[in-house]
Parts: sequence; C-alpha cells; structure tokens
Amino acid sequence: MSGSISSPVEASNRLVNIDIIRGVALLGILLMNIQAFSMVFAAYSNPTAYGDLNGINFYVYYFSHLFADQKFMTIFSLLFGVGIVLMADNIERKGQSPKKIHFTRMFFLAIFGIAHAYLLWFGDILFAYAIGGMLIYGARNKSPRFLFILAFCLISICSLIMWSVTFALPYMQPHELQEMQMMWSPDAQTVQDNLAANLSSWVGQTDMRNKMAAMMQGNVIFYLFRIVGLMAIGMALYKMDFFGERYSKKALLISGFLAFIAGIALIAYGNQLNFAEGWPLESMTSGVQYNYWGSLIVAYSYMAFLVVFCRSQLLSGIKKLLANVGRMALTNYLMQSMICGFIFYGWGLGYYGSAERIDQLMVVIGVWVFQLTLSTFWMNHFKFGPFEWLWRSLTYRKLQPLKR
Repeated sequence: MSGSISSPVEASNRLVNIDIIRGVALLGILLMNIQAFSMVFAAYSNPTAYGDLNGINFYVYYFSHLFADQKFMTIFSLLFGVGIVLMADNIERKGQSPKKIHFTRMFFLAIFGIAHAYLLWFGDILFAYAIGGMLIYGARNKSPRFLFILAFCLISICSLIMWSVTFALPYMQPHELQEMQMMWSPDAQTVQDNLAANLSSWVGQTDMRNKMAAMMQGNVIFYLFRIVGLMAIGMALYKMDFFGERYSKKALLISGFLAFIAGIALIAYGNQLNFAEGWPLESMTSGVQYNYWGSLIVAYSYMAFLVVFCRSQLLSGIKKLLANVGRMALTNYLMQSMICGFIFYGWGLGYYGSAERIDQLMVVIGVWVFQLTLSTFWMNHFKFGPFEWLWRSLTYRKLQPLKR
C-alpha cells in the first residue's frame, strides 16, 4: 500500500482553473448576501418588501437580480462537488480509502455551519453543503450521464415543491397564509421589530438570530435537492474535463454566449411579470421559477467564459488574485459575514436598515478589494487560509503545517 493519508492533498495538486472560478463565485455571492446583511430578509427575494427602489437603487437591484441572484451560488455548489471528487481521487491514488476522511470533513463543516448560523449570521450555507456532501458522496464514481440525470431529477423536485405550494395557497388556513405573507411582505410592526433586533447588541440579537437560523436549517429539505443536484453536475463536469482542455475555446464561447442570452432573457421576463403583478404571495413560489431555472443557464455561461479566461494568457496577475481568494474560500466566506456584521449590526457600526442599495454595492466593492489583497498576502506566506487550516487539522486529527 503506497502513500499515507496523515496529510491532506497538497495545494500544488489543485487545478488552478477551479481555484480561479471558485474565487469569482465567492466574491459574486456577496452581491446578493449583502442584501440579507443590510436589510429586512424579505427584501432579498421581494424587492418591494423594504428599501428604496427609485433611480440608481432600482438599477442596482435589477443588476444584482439579473446577473448575480443564484448564479454564483450555483457555481459555488458545482465546485463543491468537484472538490469532493478531487480529494477522493487523490486519496485513492495513495492506495487508501477516502470515505472516513470525507465524512469527517463534512462533520466538521456542519459544525462550522451551525456555529456560523447561530453565532454570527443566520443565512449560513455551510450546514446545507455538509449534509449535501454526505448525501452525494456515494455517486462520485458514477458516469457523467448518470450524474446529469440525477441532477435534473433532484433540481426538478425542488422546483416542483415550490410550484406545488402555489396550487395549495387557496386551501391553506388563514393563519398559515398570514404567516407566509409576513415572511414575503412584512408589515410595519414586523419591520420595526426586525430593525430593533439587528440594531441591538450581539446578545440582543440572539433570539432573532436563533429563530432565523433554526428556520433556515429546518427548511433545508426544500433547497437541499437543488444543492445536491448541483454537486452532481460539478462531479460530471469534472469527469468530462470541462475545466481543463477538452473543449475548444470557440465551442465554449459560442455555447456560453447562447446560454447567457437565453438565461438572461428568461430571468428578465419573469422579473417583469412579478413587477407587473405587484409581487403577490404567488411570486414567492411560482414567480421565482424563471430565475430558478434561468440561473442554471447563466451560471453555465459564466463558467464557460471563465474557463476560456483561465486558459488565455490575459491578466495573469488578476488570475493569481482570484485563485488566492478561491483557495481561501471558507475563510473568505466567513470573513464576509464578520465584515458585514460589523458594518451593519448594532454590535458594530449599526448601518442596518439605512444603507440603500447603491451603498450596499459600494460595500461589496470594498470587501472585494480587501479580500483580494488579504488573500494574496496570506497565501504568499502560508499554505492554507486560517479556517482551511483548522478544518484540515480537525479532519486529519493532526496540526497541519501552516507556513510555507
């Protein structure tokens, strides 16, 4: 038996293209998450629930919805599936079984997610990724065809669950409809309660944060189908060498362009329908379907363009910056919560509820510059990001070397 699994896969074995694309996805996610950090949560999906929608603020909303909403999270989920196959394959090449390592990694990722949700920000996605990673692991050796079929079925189930609620609305009890309405379009008192909670101290936020975190994790079943499906697609694309040299730049550019046009058109059409209908409760279940499916198509176009970019000789310095962000994805994801929490919540600067959408965009750009700079500085001196190092050390039950 050759090799040992007392140490994790070395960074030199990573595919740089995947690191770059992961870095782009991680930064792009903040374009949407910033709304959940800075405004009443309902405004994340329903732009009329809170905040000014006039002038530049409308265009910032429209830009974010059209080009960011679910697109970068889709790519991030795909790459999580890629990471599962990468690590397992590397360990198997050493003649060892990756199963125990994988499930240990997912266990500690779930712990990170729970701590993140209940101590810092309820909108955590790490817990769902950990559960999804456990569920999809058994399919990692399946063919791309099997993985694509599995993915389509799972993603469709999630869509059908949402759509079925639309038809159930007329038969719901009044108190159930009222509860859903408050989630989708909260009244003035609910908004004031939310503002007061988020503008209080960290301790003062506890009840609200715990309630929202429990709701998010309790509802994981509704979006876990999509997450697991996306991980399956990531596995399939990796097996097909999509991120490598298999497909010509011309093929990627043409398919990416067609996908971009089709996806954006579908999303824009659905968004216009929602505005025309006044964003009723049905928009939460059926109105989101256009972006639900359109985001998959646009995410593909982004990846196709990014693969071409990675394979080109252009902007090598920018690629290095993005790759460093991608290699520190866990640290940077948690850092975004820390930074935004400090800016918007009462235990920090207290701008929650008062930052308009254009102000939120400025914060996003500032965080991007900071994370690009810090990630490059850190990776020039260390092998892993701080939380990556902790995660690896816990997984392998041994402190990993940190300094280069």
